[in-house]
Amino acid sequence: MTRPARAGESPVPPALDRAAAWTWRLLVLAAGLLVVLVVLKRLEKVVLPLLAAVLLTALLQPVHRGLRRSGLPRALSAVLAVLLALAVLGGVLTYVVSRAGAQYPQLVDQISHLVDQGQRWLETGPLKLKPATHGDLGSQLVEYLRSRQDQVASGVLTAGRTAADVLASIVLALFLTVFMLYDGPRIWRWLTGLVPTTSRSRADHVGDRMWATVSGYVTGTFLVAVFHGLAMGITLLVVGVPLVAPLSVLVFLGSFIPLIGAVLFGGLAVLVTLVTKSVTVALIVLAVLVVENQVEGHVLQPFVVGRHVHLHPMAIALVLAAGAVLAGLPGAIFGVPLVASLNAAAKALRDPVPDDPLPSAEQVEAAA
Repeated sequence: MTRPARAGESPVPPALDRAAAWTWRLLVLAAGLLVVLVVLKRLEKVVLPLLAAVLLTALLQPVHRGLRRSGLPRALSAVLAVLLALAVLGGVLTYVVSRAGAQYPQLVDQISHLVDQGQRWLETGPLKLKPATHGDLGSQLVEYLRSRQDQVASGVLTAGRTAADVLASIVLALFLTVFMLYDGPRIWRWLTGLVPTTSRSRADHVGDRMWATVSGYVTGTFLVAVFHGLAMGITLLVVGVPLVAPLSVLVFLGSFIPLIGAVLFGGLAVLVTLVTKSVTVALIVLAVLVVENQVEGHVLQPFVVGRHVHLHPMAIALVLAAGAVLAGLPGAIFGVPLVASLNAAAKALRDPVPDDPLPSAEQVEAAA
């Protein structure tokens, strides 16, 4: 029989009472997080350009500082840094699209030759199929590829969004990047001004750690992506695979998705090599891809990215999966730097912070 509760004693066991207390608090936090996610989803066309602008600012900040040291005004340096980035990106995209359009017919011809070989094997090999069984399928595949040549060059720009949405997001991201480069210290000064005076030094310290983490992540990931793109591009060029430039750029862009991006798009390069060349050449490209990922995992990630982003690979994998589930491709791209910066903030909150006052507005202006 259950012992009756004494006067003033709760009939609920202490362990259950504590579990219930934690449960309702966690439910409140989950509800608050859900509201935040819904609001962010509604403001997606503003949030994504803002996040992109933060990453672009971290990437272009060394360029902006170099232009400032050369004697150029702060505003002109910010505009020139963004224009230089646009010029490089525009030149690369123009070259990639032109090469894709020029080499696509060659790729289709090689696929057609491969289909013909496959059809002969189906007729003369162990299966002994009749030509009517498979002939139409091969011709339909080649005809489909030939009819899609115009879509290859423009598909990367129109997939998933309308041209107007893409253009608006790009313009907003560039606009925000210019102002972050130009007025970043004063913007941060205004943000810390919203914090109580007694906590401003700690908030400034936490912000510095978060920004150092984001900057290190972006710079390191950019260097890793350049390494993957160049290594794969040189390999494909040496073995004579068509569409070298588009495949190299895809590997470069895919490297901004941690763990799996370079592998997925590198696998696409291996597949194109297998279709257009031979199994032996495809194995060579696959071997280069494996070596690349070993170099990244044992050299580049620990020494270039790891010293700024202190996250275990398992944590990165979980963040990547959760970000992809919650927000698709943007979640996979922005999830890791966001969680890494929050991790840096949590560690910085435990650091002893000196009681030095924050710089004045005049000092901020002079430093900028």
